[in-house]
Amino acid sequence: MPPTGDHPHPLQGRWLPASRYVWGGHVSPQFVLILLLLHTLLLGWFVSDWNHVRMLLYGFYEVPSEEIANESPDDMDLHYPYQEDSVEALARYRPIALSLVDGTRSAGESARRIGDYIYSLRREPETLLDEDLRFGPDVLYQKMLEGVHANCGQMSTVVATFWRSLGGHSRAVRWGTTDGVIGHYALELWDAEHYRWFYYDMNLNGFAYDDASGVPLSVASLRSNLLTGEHLHVQAHPARHDYTLRDLQETVRSYPVETYVLNNNYLRLSRNQRFGMFNRFYGALVGLPHPWDRIADNLTGGRDLRLVVQGRIMVAGWFSFTGARVFLGYLLVMITICLITLRQTSLGRPAGTPPPTAVDTRPSR
Repeated sequence: MPPTGDHPHPLQGRWLPASRYVWGGHVSPQFVLILLLLHTLLLGWFVSDWNHVRMLLYGFYEVPSEEIANESPDDMDLHYPYQEDSVEALARYRPIALSLVDGTRSAGESARRIGDYIYSLRREPETLLDEDLRFGPDVLYQKMLEGVHANCGQMSTVVATFWRSLGGHSRAVRWGTTDGVIGHYALELWDAEHYRWFYYDMNLNGFAYDDASGVPLSVASLRSNLLTGEHLHVQAHPARHDYTLRDLQETVRSYPVETYVLNNNYLRLSRNQRFGMFNRFYGALVGLPHPWDRIADNLTGGRDLRLVVQGRIMVAGWFSFTGARVFLGYLLVMITICLITLRQTSLGRPAGTPPPTAVDTRPSR
């Protein structure tokens, strides 16, 4: 029907393409920029804390209870990527370890003999071992033979290596906070006679045991006894130690969450293996400052694997491990969508070109 009088034709005007900001309706460039800024800030907050990044770099396995965390090495090897060095690869440590445990009658006594030996290597004046535990047992043990004083992680690495050379099983234990900050390193060793893990602390140079049975306690059992102060019996060297029992109690109160290390194959940290196919750049990678050295280890060498009881650690105080990974993925997806949208939209129109208006826009049919 033709128009009449002075009324303009309802479709009169220029035909120009509508804005391509269409997310269920037209969206302004300012809105997309705000979304981009918001998600970028959230991403910056999340990755600015090394503990958040570390939690994501590690391969965490959560189990519902301590009972499952204390499964035998064979069961752990079946259900999780529990790793150890081969006994044959540690043949050079075996003669020393055999001489140390000769005549011992229990796993706890054998561990004490090895621990006492490590402390006996110290010389005065005190010189601290600068090499990180990630230099591997060969480097650490050589430094100890020179009389250098090692810390909890360095000593635990060497003790675990001696223990494994005898055919035993071990796993490193990390004491930490609910948000994953690590404060202390120790060990659990497998007691084949009693068919259970028991906790050995090299700073204490000893272990706790049940008064009635004399059986060494696991880290979970020790923690509950330390916090209550009841029925706590410790066998430790009276002089060769860095911690008193009170020091260990304070450590557990400050770092109440234990995580178990699954990759206990310490030779993977040696000079010719540490960074995998990138080991030709060992000199540069090993000199990276913390935490970039850890990041390089996880990206180029063997990824750190951990076992933890569900709900003990919350990444950023809000997320489980799964939730943290989903959140990070969401942020990256949203930032990508915003960037692609901004690149392919009317922000690219020539200068001076007015944005589409309702008159310019083709009506919906």
